[in-house]
Amino acid sequence: MLDLHRGRILREVARLGSMTAAARSLAYTQPAVSHHIARLEAEVGTPLVVRHGRGVRLTEAGRVLVEHVEDVLARMDDAQEQIAAIAGLRSGRVRVAVFPTAAGGLLPDALARLRERAPGVAVTLVDAEPPEALALLRAGDTDIAVVFRYAHMPPDTDARFREVVLAEDPLRLLVPAGHPLASAERPRLEDLAAETWASGCARCRDHLRWACERAGFAPDIAFATEDHVAIQRLVARGLAVTTLPALALGLHTEPGVAVPDVPAVGSRRISAVVPAGPRPPAVAALLDELTATVHDATAADTTPPGAATPDTAPRDTAV
Repeated sequence: MLDLHRGRILREVARLGSMTAAARSLAYTQPAVSHHIARLEAEVGTPLVVRHGRGVRLTEAGRVLVEHVEDVLARMDDAQEQIAAIAGLRSGRVRVAVFPTAAGGLLPDALARLRERAPGVAVTLVDAEPPEALALLRAGDTDIAVVFRYAHMPPDTDARFREVVLAEDPLRLLVPAGHPLASAERPRLEDLAAETWASGCARCRDHLRWACERAGFAPDIAFATEDHVAIQRLVARGLAVTTLPALALGLHTEPGVAVPDVPAVGSRRISAVVPAGPRPPAVAALLDELTATVHDATAADTTPPGAATPDTAPRDTAV
């Protein structure tokens, strides 16, 4: 591999037509310049300069090499400028894979803040449930995976990744407005053992089964859909009962639905997962805005359903 530093010296010799003049320009001694040119000639295996009067001129091979050196140096200058722009958030990109309720309940405010802070940063977003989002992250096809998991589930990732916890999102029990449990003084999950259930994604159905089994029954899940509006309408029409994350209810609450307080249905943790190690500036900036969005909502006591409470503030942990 050719030494780019010696290529720079050859370019200066070509520009000034003299080893001595190039040495003065580069603050080298003339023997040092001659040594570097000789080493470069040894690397390419052919003469690059010949004596010409009191100076030197390039051979044909020297001219070809200098042309390529100038191209490389120009590209290096361009790269340095682009890197400086990325580091200063004047440009750059960040790709996000996010599950639907966070795409509606958390990302818009965070992206608006990022746009105000760094309008040159491009963001792309793809809708993906946690397993798919993490697969994209492992494959290098996204920079941030916004995911959720339930406390009884094992971690999805390993030491190659880091988890920024954004929020603890409580689940809510939904029953038809006229259901006896809607007005019960102490509603219990086990009171719904004979009901027909609706549920969302596979991960949510697994959690529903886990919670119901802890209450002593296996739920009859007749409706499986990831459309939260459809689930609420099934409940409102008296066709099913369900659990939904508070974040989803913050996006839409169907008339005719009651939400009794039943802590036994549990909660889920919302996190942003990124590769371990230094973070590109645009990725770090979006993570900042995600955590700030949750923090500011909490401080103003207008927390989006499911956002972190003071004892569950966003934190960065290994997974």
